[in-house]
Amino acid sequence: MPSQPLSILLAVILILLTGAITLLRKKTPGAIDGIFALIVIVVVWIAASLIHDIHKTLVPSDALKSINYLFLALAASAQLLFALSHKNQTPWPPPATFLLLIIEPILTQIFFWTGFTREILFSPESRIWEQINLIYTSHLLVVSLLLFADAFLHKSRPSPHVATSLVSAVFPLLGNLFIFVSHRDLGSEIYIAVFSYSLAIAGFLYGRFNSHPIETTALTRDIVVESMDDGWMIVDMEDKIIDVNMSTEKMIGMSREHIYGLPVEQILSEWHKVSRSSEGIKEMEMRRSFKAQNDWQYLNIRISPLSDQRNAPIGYLVMWRDITGRKLADIIHQKARDELFVLLNAISSLASRSIDMEEFLSELNYQIVYSFHSQAVAAFITTVNEDNKHSLLLKSQFGFALDHVNTLNSKTIRENILNWLSRNEENRPLVLGQRHRPNAPFNPTQLGFSHVVLIPLIIYTQHENNIIGCLCLGRNGDTAYSQDEVIRLTTIANQVATLIDSNRRKQFAIALSERQRLLRDLHDSVSQKLYGLVALTEAAQAGIEAGTKIAPVEVLSRIGENARQAVKEMRLFLYEMQPVDLKDGLVSTLQHRLASVEGRADIKARMISDENIQLEKDSEIALYYIAQEALNNILRHAHARNVSINLKQTRQNVILEIRDDGQGFDIKKLDNSGLGLRNMKERALRANGKFKITSRINTGTKIIISVPRKVS
Repeated sequence: MPSQPLSILLAVILILLTGAITLLRKKTPGAIDGIFALIVIVVVWIAASLIHDIHKTLVPSDALKSINYLFLALAASAQLLFALSHKNQTPWPPPATFLLLIIEPILTQIFFWTGFTREILFSPESRIWEQINLIYTSHLLVVSLLLFADAFLHKSRPSPHVATSLVSAVFPLLGNLFIFVSHRDLGSEIYIAVFSYSLAIAGFLYGRFNSHPIETTALTRDIVVESMDDGWMIVDMEDKIIDVNMSTEKMIGMSREHIYGLPVEQILSEWHKVSRSSEGIKEMEMRRSFKAQNDWQYLNIRISPLSDQRNAPIGYLVMWRDITGRKLADIIHQKARDELFVLLNAISSLASRSIDMEEFLSELNYQIVYSFHSQAVAAFITTVNEDNKHSLLLKSQFGFALDHVNTLNSKTIRENILNWLSRNEENRPLVLGQRHRPNAPFNPTQLGFSHVVLIPLIIYTQHENNIIGCLCLGRNGDTAYSQDEVIRLTTIANQVATLIDSNRRKQFAIALSERQRLLRDLHDSVSQKLYGLVALTEAAQAGIEAGTKIAPVEVLSRIGENARQAVKEMRLFLYEMQPVDLKDGLVSTLQHRLASVEGRADIKARMISDENIQLEKDSEIALYYIAQEALNNILRHAHARNVSINLKQTRQNVILEIRDDGQGFDIKKLDNSGLGLRNMKERALRANGKFKITSRINTGTKIIISVPRKVS
């Protein structure tokens, strides 16, 4: 290495080494970075020197000059790109910048390796292009220096990284100027270029390891306010608008030339309430319509007082925020909640009106399928068989094609759904679409739909959650079931599950109560008659064995009477166990009762009825149960031979008359709770009717019930 460059290198190393040792002894932050910069300079300098010394044997002189020209331009371009990224706050400048920066290096290589242009532009006497190359790279370095200086000057508190980058950018420019002024060959002064760029690289690396290379630029009013999505408005103490941004112009629908100087009350009609208020900050919600449209725009306006350094009021800052999207979303959600509330009420009302669970689920299908824009819905209910194993049954469906119903009700599909319900520990709904999902119970296309959702029917208890079934909805088209729809369906499914469970408990309670009633009736009627029959038989047998005279005719007559009464009670008991069905009408139902019970109990029964009896459903049911209670009393207590029922219709009422020729009773001495009279009276009153009973001992009983006729 020549002595002059070597002495310069040793001097630089000595200075940097002294500074680094001082910083390390004082434990100054950044001392290690300084040593790192020293190592970079030494390595680059030595590498450049070695290449220069051995180029005669390894690299031809012309090739070395070409490399020098290329890398000198590339180094200056790299510094400019770094400065641009620092200034524009972007990691990479636009591609057009790269294209512009590579034009000069490419032309240099073309001119250098072309014989004609090389003789003219690169001759030792003129070195024209070498001077042009130095001027070009110097301009790049000057531009980069100005960019760093601009970033430095626009910061109120420049960071050490900005200052370091500014100082580092000076070194390559000084090296270029030294080579340009000395008029010496670039190859002989390559040490200057390497040294200057080494210092720049060391400075940039020092800043890079101490802070982010891209610093935040100065934020001016134009940068911040004009780029805001919210509206910005300044109102002075005279309530006049003195400043707005672009967003405010769009929200108000006026240009700032027309807004400036306007009284703020022309824009905000309620401004006087704010300016006269002692509370300071206020918020208002305004509603404005878009031009030439019927849609509404919702704005939230916040007013804040402005004051100077002496805390004297100087005006107001008005912030306009467009909350149309949020407001419309709230309106949609509120509408969905209202619809859900109405649907839940309809389902509860449907459950109270339905006779059994099958009817409830069938009616439920219509409520759900249209509310959720679906084409089909099905309800599965879990059951337990004799082996205590759970199974899933398809209880109702609507909208499925016949072949798809068979698929849905197949054993494979039902078992797959049941397995999914048992694995679904978190009881989450399952949305199936066109994309295949592993472990799904089925593919929606198997049921003829593009989208299907499965909603578990769960009963939530204190100790465990019981799965009682599943709802299955299907729809075609590109619109899948949204999260909002799934949430609302889950709410409805919980309501349905609760109603089904309540119905099950109710049916169980009814069955238990009916069983207890049957046991009580058997004990009070048939069992008593059979016990009396046994007692008579045993008494007659004991008298015969004791030699007592017994009238056989009287004993057999009493035994026969008890046996006949027991048969009557048994026939009545068996008839009451049959379900009541009034679908054929009140007249046919009563005739069937007379034929099944009274007709087989040696009682002559007849019924006379007018044609086309017009009755409301509730009144028809009330008359049937009143007639049944009266006939039961006649069978058990009256010892009647004849019974007649007369059903006639007047202009306003329907009258039911029941008459028997039994033993009768004294109404004055009868407890009101006896013989079911209270039940008959209450049923008549609930049907808005009248109840009357007349009876005398040994002359029979007559009951008359009058209810309003059905209004046609």
